[in-house]
Amino acid sequence: MAELSPVMSLLSPQESFREFRDNGLRLDGPHVGLESIHDYEPGGHHPVHIGDVLNGRYKVMDKLGNGGRANVWLCRDVQREISQYFAIKILMAAASIDDSPELRVYKLLRQGLAKGEAAEHLCLPLGRFDIHGPNGHHFALVYPVLGPRVSRLPHVLNKDHPAKELRDICFQVVRAMATLHSHGICHGDFRPANILTRIKGLGGLSEDQIRQVFGPPKTVAVIQSSSEGGGSWPSTAPTYLVRPIEWESLDFGGGIGINFVTSRACVVDFAESFDVRDLPEDLGIPQEYCAPEYVLDKRLGIGSDIWALGCTLFEIRTGRRLFDIPDDDPDEHLKRMVNLLGKFPEPWWSTTWEARRRCFGEDQEGVSGRGKQSARLLGGISLTRKRTTHSIEDVLADGLVYDFGHNNKKSEHRAIAKDEISLFADLLRRIFKYSPDQRTPPEDILEHVWFGV
Repeated sequence: MAELSPVMSLLSPQESFREFRDNGLRLDGPHVGLESIHDYEPGGHHPVHIGDVLNGRYKVMDKLGNGGRANVWLCRDVQREISQYFAIKILMAAASIDDSPELRVYKLLRQGLAKGEAAEHLCLPLGRFDIHGPNGHHFALVYPVLGPRVSRLPHVLNKDHPAKELRDICFQVVRAMATLHSHGICHGDFRPANILTRIKGLGGLSEDQIRQVFGPPKTVAVIQSSSEGGGSWPSTAPTYLVRPIEWESLDFGGGIGINFVTSRACVVDFAESFDVRDLPEDLGIPQEYCAPEYVLDKRLGIGSDIWALGCTLFEIRTGRRLFDIPDDDPDEHLKRMVNLLGKFPEPWWSTTWEARRRCFGEDQEGVSGRGKQSARLLGGISLTRKRTTHSIEDVLADGLVYDFGHNNKKSEHRAIAKDEISLFADLLRRIFKYSPDQRTPPEDILEHVWFGV
């Protein structure tokens, strides 16, 4: 499944957890960016059409996102005299169970995280209702409508030199993690795809004005692949699927970004979150954000969250992934860690990492020394068979790179000042320690001078 559109956000980018079954339906158009039509059957998605009213209250205007377990819809609350818009996340029936990971967010509510200034940076549900449909019983969660990923801000807000705004976003992100950790909770899937912007100004807009902002819903017709069923349409499926809103396709030059998108960060998707006193055996976080102790020993904890935070800060500030791993290869990931941060401690180096000799051999001179070559790529670190190593300063020197969306080949590059590179590298080194206990906690990271440059 393709990576989720930035606005989808309230969803985990994971494959459907249901077994594939052919329900005799197919799409009359490209399927990229859409949920599987085969997930519209008992246990699967609830069929929704534009204009439907959910729970007698929420009129469906457009789609915000889709994932392996849920769809998210932009809805207007018809019970309010002044128009208000919400994101309604409808879980698959098979995922709507009492111990669903989606309901872990309610633990945050019980612990009071919805109150106070810190709640500004956490996307928590405003309510919940149930839907009983042809495919079963579905949980529906009510959320605020959020904007694009924070990594899109330089383009969305038309900022030519966004360094200060990006550092401020990073500060908010660290603060959000500090809040979670202070309550004994790890996010478990902390990365830029799960950090969106707050938006403003939708409240009070008419439905026609919403259409002017986002354009009309983009749909793909569903057709029956055979004549079975005598031509009757199955109640389990919609007659069309809706493509999620893409912020990249909006006319930001017309002022939409400035009018609606703020520089306030909001962390979403708590489906992988866990209590530090009850550690899970596994996580669904993508490989490039995994800490070495998880890759090598399957150990989790606050330290693994902090490691993901470091990767996230780098990506927000530079627009590039620090560890851009092809095919989610864990050995390639470990190799890139070593080339950036140095040799692993024992027993990881000699025993635990079985592929180490294949990656580095017995001669470790290339690991301990810093190579003369430097890779200038849009991604993170590029390795060659020469085992060229790079410092954190090297990869920061490639500067900030941001593009203009999926349908635009244009990109912009902005250098990062040498003084800032030095300070940011110092902050990242405090995070990227091989020992989880030595990683600087978020509450201390907030005091780092880099944020005040």
